[in-house]
Amino acid sequence: MPDNRLGFGMIGLMPFQFVNRISSIVYGESQGFNPNERSTINDHRLGFTLVELLVVLGLLSITVGSTLLFLTSTLKGSNSAAITAEVKQNGQSVLDSLERQIRGATNAQKIDNNQIVLTKQDATSLYIKCTLAVAGISNGWIGTSTTGGGATFTPLTNKDDLVSGISVDNCVFNVTPASGGGSSPPLVSLEFTMSQGISAPSRADFVANAKFQTTISLRQADN
Repeated sequence: MPDNRLGFGMIGLMPFQFVNRISSIVYGESQGFNPNERSTINDHRLGFTLVELLVVLGLLSITVGSTLLFLTSTLKGSNSAAITAEVKQNGQSVLDSLERQIRGATNAQKIDNNQIVLTKQDATSLYIKCTLAVAGISNGWIGTSTTGGGATFTPLTNKDDLVSGISVDNCVFNVTPASGGGSSPPLVSLEFTMSQGISAPSRADFVANAKFQTTISLRQADN
């Protein structure tokens, strides 16, 4: 007898529904279970439960967060290293320039903790002065002058760029007079700290400072 499931109930189905129904009946008979149960099982296997979806989203969030944290840490480390190197380079340049001037002098006198005056071989004077930073106006800086007047000092660092420039602080200049009847020449001690410009970003990776300290022996005057 013909299978009633293939009877008039199939007439109202769309072509693809008809094919799916036939497939389900044949497959169900060969496997020994109800085709409606197969359809339900397949539909369940092709989807995701809410718990599975939440677990995947959680793992993605952890992965993305860890990646961003690693990239941020790397960028901060790179910024800090670059700024520290820049500060040290500028500080060493100032120190080398002052050392050449002082070694070529025949005498030195201390005016105050922030200023000394050198006597050069041609008997002219050279003033070296450290000027503290002024908030919103200029960085701290070290300058030289042949007259000692405030407006005549030439900065050895960029005092006007408050963000990208270098600021000098904690200056201490000392002079130890000649001793041993002139056999030991005067000694000049320099100490200062260099950091980023006073208006540089305050983030930790943009903060850098370096301390410089040296003692320089002057040239002995010819007798």
